[in-house]
Amino acid sequence: MLSSVAGATEIEGFTEPYRQIAVSAPEIGTLQELLVDQGDAVMQSQLLARMNDSVLIASLEVARAAKDARGTLRSAESAVKAKQKQFESYRSLRERGSATQREADRAENELIQAQGQLQSVREELEVRRLEFERIRAQLQHRQIKSPINGFVVAIDKEAGEFVSPTDAIVMHVVQLDTLKAVFAVPLNVAADLKVRQQVTLAVGVDKTECRGIIEFISPTAQPQTESVEVKIRIPNQNGKIQSGAACVWDMTAVDAKEQISQHRMPAVR
Repeated sequence: MLSSVAGATEIEGFTEPYRQIAVSAPEIGTLQELLVDQGDAVMQSQLLARMNDSVLIASLEVARAAKDARGTLRSAESAVKAKQKQFESYRSLRERGSATQREADRAENELIQAQGQLQSVREELEVRRLEFERIRAQLQHRQIKSPINGFVVAIDKEAGEFVSPTDAIVMHVVQLDTLKAVFAVPLNVAADLKVRQQVTLAVGVDKTECRGIIEFISPTAQPQTESVEVKIRIPNQNGKIQSGAACVWDMTAVDAKEQISQHRMPAVR
């Protein structure tokens, strides 16, 4: 919530999750299994749900058997060895005058053909391996994982429901170890603010003091309120600050020189 009082010394707002992500299914299909409940804490890359993948699992086993088949390869390798010995034998006989040049040339051509067949078998096995990897990647793609560390705040789909391209949201996850607050700061005060500047906020009904960091100052002003949107990041590793709590920014306490180190801060989404 943004304050619209241009001349205020205190600006009121509310804390919000740093990120609020609608987690969608990467592919259409039936939702096979939900692995979390509403309110659960989740870690980044944790498996949240799984799409039906029975057909792909069967295809993967077929592809695995195909890529691991070595009968044709062994046969082609044996053929090359046999043709190599035959060619070397004819070459030795030719040097001693016991074989004709035509016989030696024929043995060499047969060796080249056997080598070409072996190369074809190896290429076919490589194609089979890539097909196996493709199906395995498709299986991974049908797993729905958490993009962030956070909490599941809503579940939109139940196991057995169909997920379509126009209705792909499965659940919502929010990040609460960091919060943000958005304020409408009067133009005369915003001119002295800097990105990465530390500020002090009073949060909740008991006005608990906490530190925040300015992450964004809008380059455009709101002419109706003569104010500028400012986003503040609020560290909340211990989880003591409630998302949705009222917070107050005392503009008289702003110190434009008080800044944290100049390393780049993550952008607020």
